[in-house]
Amino acid sequence: GDNISAVASTFSDETGLSECPRASRVVSLVDMSLKEFSLSLISPSFLPFTSITELDLSHNSLSSIPGLSQLKHLKSLDIRRNEFRSLPQSLTELPHLVNINASRNHIRPSADLLVLITKPPLPSLQMLDLTFNKKLYTQSLKDLLTSSLPTVAVSMTVTFPPPPGAYIGSSPGERDATLLRSQLEPFTTLQLRNRLVETFGHKSYSNFDKAPPVDGRAEVMVRLLQEYQKAGGTKRKLVRSFGIPVPLPELEAVRGELQAWSDRYDKFQERPMIRASKYMILRSPTEAEEKMIKLGSRRAHSAIRKYQQNLSLWAAAKAAMATVDAEFANTFTGLAVTKNFIGSPHIDTTNIGPFYGLSIGDFDDGTGGVRVELDPMTVCEVNTKDRLGRIDGRFVHFVAPYDNEAKTRYSLIFYLTEGKVQVKTKAVFGDIVEY
Repeated sequence: GDNISAVASTFSDETGLSECPRASRVVSLVDMSLKEFSLSLISPSFLPFTSITELDLSHNSLSSIPGLSQLKHLKSLDIRRNEFRSLPQSLTELPHLVNINASRNHIRPSADLLVLITKPPLPSLQMLDLTFNKKLYTQSLKDLLTSSLPTVAVSMTVTFPPPPGAYIGSSPGERDATLLRSQLEPFTTLQLRNRLVETFGHKSYSNFDKAPPVDGRAEVMVRLLQEYQKAGGTKRKLVRSFGIPVPLPELEAVRGELQAWSDRYDKFQERPMIRASKYMILRSPTEAEEKMIKLGSRRAHSAIRKYQQNLSLWAAAKAAMATVDAEFANTFTGLAVTKNFIGSPHIDTTNIGPFYGLSIGDFDDGTGGVRVELDPMTVCEVNTKDRLGRIDGRFVHFVAPYDNEAKTRYSLIFYLTEGKVQVKTKAVFGDIVEY
């Protein structure tokens, strides 16, 4: 309805928002909007007009609404983008409520939630939007709400089990890394949507839209692959970079340790979602002996024993690292040791900065490098054979093809998970060569 200055003045005085420049525009005897006021608390006198039918409290920091039960004529409630962990109990006292938008909160599945909205159902409710509440993600919960509320359009963001077509393969190791689709799988659905907008000019979805995006991950992925096809195909531009060669003495010491490591462990796979015949993670002495001992857990003591059993491998790796970056040799907190790592596009979500990678073996030089996305249209292959290449694993990366049937490829990844998070700037550190 039309704004009424007298009502604005009264409302601003009673809520303490008289100094807020937006207060003059929120007033109506029909609807009330307090969008984007950064509110975290409100008092019972917050809602002085019991005749309003629409209330918009979206984009604040609220977790409760005192006085909501007074709004007996309320038909629409918008609490998108707040801090609610549950829906307000007073909803049961609003007989005319038709629409609830509770998208992008922190609402959790609970018996209280089910009782609140289903026993009995809110009499006039027609639309319930619970999308993008991370804890409300299962198809079974949506099925329960839909069956309990047959006259209500229930919207939820279901991620488990993944809807048909949402992903190919259940893990990075199951995906063909030569396919563009596999290289895009590590991105979230929101990141894929942003790529459609920023790279291919699709219309942006606004966070201020009341309705959530209707297309799920499967539809977004199909549309994105179509755009790549129109832009020149699903094989992106490939450029190259070269790591810094490791001196022969340090290289041979690492080679011997890796062979001894492989002989020492018949089977060792600590990261089953990655395709590799062997994969082991070693923690730094500081992390293993100081931080992890405080945990007092079986897992912590196991990590310490593993480090002690592979002390000479750690020392050889550190010596090789020191020939290229002495500072990093003294600060890296983790060492991933692998044999015949294949493909497996992924993002390192726990790293706080770039890593160094070194690969050793009888595989052909110029193959088996680390490929990383430079930008939406370009991938760089970093040659790490007998070289240490610096790469930011917070970008999508994977191992380039090599003859893994007849050849052997060992790799060491030196990384950081403790300390100050480094700003994510570029994917590859080193000169880039176009072929």
